[in-house]
Amino acid sequence: MTAATNALGRELQLVHAAQWLYAINAEPFVPGEGDPYARLVRGFESGENGTDDAGGTLASIAERGPVWRSRLDTWVVTGPAALRELSAGAEPAVSAAVPQAEAWLPDPERQRTTGLARDLARRGGTRAVGRLAGSLREQAGQAAARLGPGPVDLVADFAEPLTAAGYAAVLDVPEERRAAFDADLAAAAPAVDALLCPQTLDTTRRLAAGVRGLRELFAGRAHAEADLLLAVAGARAAADLLGDALRRLLDRPREWALLRSDPAHAARLVEEVLHQRPPWRACPLVALATAEVAGTRIEAGDSLTAITTAAAVPGGPSGIAGPTGTAAADGASRTAGGTVPPGTAGISRTAGATVPAGAAGAAGAAGAAGAAGAAGAAGTGGVGTAETTNTGRVAGTGGAGEPGAVTVLGEATRTNGDPTPLPVAACATLLPAARALAEHALVALAARFPLLRPDGEPVRTRRAPLTRRLVRLPARLGEEETR
Repeated sequence: MTAATNALGRELQLVHAAQWLYAINAEPFVPGEGDPYARLVRGFESGENGTDDAGGTLASIAERGPVWRSRLDTWVVTGPAALRELSAGAEPAVSAAVPQAEAWLPDPERQRTTGLARDLARRGGTRAVGRLAGSLREQAGQAAARLGPGPVDLVADFAEPLTAAGYAAVLDVPEERRAAFDADLAAAAPAVDALLCPQTLDTTRRLAAGVRGLRELFAGRAHAEADLLLAVAGARAAADLLGDALRRLLDRPREWALLRSDPAHAARLVEEVLHQRPPWRACPLVALATAEVAGTRIEAGDSLTAITTAAAVPGGPSGIAGPTGTAAADGASRTAGGTVPPGTAGISRTAGATVPAGAAGAAGAAGAAGAAGAAGAAGTGGVGTAETTNTGRVAGTGGAGEPGAVTVLGEATRTNGDPTPLPVAACATLLPAARALAEHALVALAARFPLLRPDGEPVRTRRAPLTRRLVRLPARLGEEETR
């Protein structure tokens, strides 16, 4: 073990120790049981009660107000109004909050450029995914065919291997490099959570090796930077989205039956899961410009974290929370004077772009992004993919910073003043491929197995405060019962 590795290990331990210390010890002059943000990012909270509230931690974060300073020296920003101000004024960019053994995020200044946005759209946007629809459908069918009736782990036996196969197709991985790609992808699985929560030293070393392997695979490509981002964060979002959709279906046999009789229901289901459990519920950011957010001055260079705190409302239409944390009464989303009727996957069309209706506030970089997606350059196409006509102006030409504009890795998407789905839609271009793969997977699995039942408790890994990553999802697949 090198001196550099030892030094990194000590630094990671110190950061995680600070998270535990401030999470447990009450703050001076502030009643309570410590810093709720520190409780969240240490990655040991749980919330499998349907509200995704991490045992009350998210509610405690919201109670502090829309903008407040954590003892971990970062601004915590929550709520649609504050997140809208943040995205419009502070020009936030995704940035690691803890030391990284191997960097994989684009530099914050690079995130301002339109070139990266175009590359991401070309590689993983809706048009690119549309061209691969047949391949993704075939991969999903093969993954389902490998399963037999009886007990199965839907994560290890289905979601993870299918994600690797699907993203090998998306990223043009040569067949002779597939085994190495699969191994590097698995090693890089904790990368997104490692932006906020230090991993163990062994995990960190494997993670770094996986990222290096992926970078070497894409070296020399015209879109190498975009390919690395799609592999590390896009594949993670896809596996998590599919896992959470299957987790939901385990408790809803009627919805499984509906999926079998109406494959189009897969798109609605995936869209609802995106609303209720955005792939990133916390987004570590750095402000690239000075701005005032909810009456608080944020300086350029300040660290901040945008957090989704709104939970799904029981009893609402599909339980989807609206921008204020309440479910729409009629199941329709009204945007710019238009109404989207119930039964359209909860999608609202805004200024030519498809945006998830009621995106629970504006958080998590991939979040309910759906659409604001792919910087508009991707076009349309693919299974259940959203329209991505961009009517905003490119950053640097007056678009960024305008009311109702949100920077998407250098591009702006107009939202007519409505709360933006994300504070920084840096991962919006990750969603088309993730959504399409999840939809094909659900259709293929439902077509093969009439019955899907839980067969034990799901298990989520610790130190995963952003993704809440499922590592086990025991289920039983079967045929129709005859007695």
